[in-house]
Amino acid sequence: MDNHILEATIHALRLVNHVRFFRSERGYQGRFFCMLQTFLDECGILSDDVILEMEYQKGERHGTHQRPDIILHIPTEVSGATVEKNNLAVWALKRRANTSRARADFEKLDWMFAHLCYPLGFFVNIDSDSHHLDCYTGSFRDRLVAFAVRLDSGNVIITHAYWIDDQIVIERQ
Repeated sequence: MDNHILEATIHALRLVNHVRFFRSERGYQGRFFCMLQTFLDECGILSDDVILEMEYQKGERHGTHQRPDIILHIPTEVSGATVEKNNLAVWALKRRANTSRARADFEKLDWMFAHLCYPLGFFVNIDSDSHHLDCYTGSFRDRLVAFAVRLDSGNVIITHAYWIDDQIVIERQ
């Protein structure tokens, strides 16, 4: 399933291609969410139980008040399980994040990995060339994928980075 989620993420990033969406994090997030939902549905990942949500407010039962940008999960009301179960992926988006803002999001993603057991997390740096994965110092390298996405003369340029062992692998689409 992880490969399908990654592929859906890349496809969705590729289809956010209007200059207006690159002007604000919220605008980009809305359009990206729509494209991501479409591809996850086409891959057969979404169902009556597995849902994609935007800015789901975490609360006391989660042990945090974080508001992740996007999550993929089976809600506890459906599964009957604890909040640490049935979490599939989490996305953090920032527009033109510098190193300190990227580190702050990496720390939030690490918390989600450690305490809510998300097996997969994505950091998307909008309107930027920098994925910032090189400044990640957390314990969950194997769960994290970072992107830098920008427009160049109407073309979406995606840099996608992830860890394999102690090396960062960078791919450009």
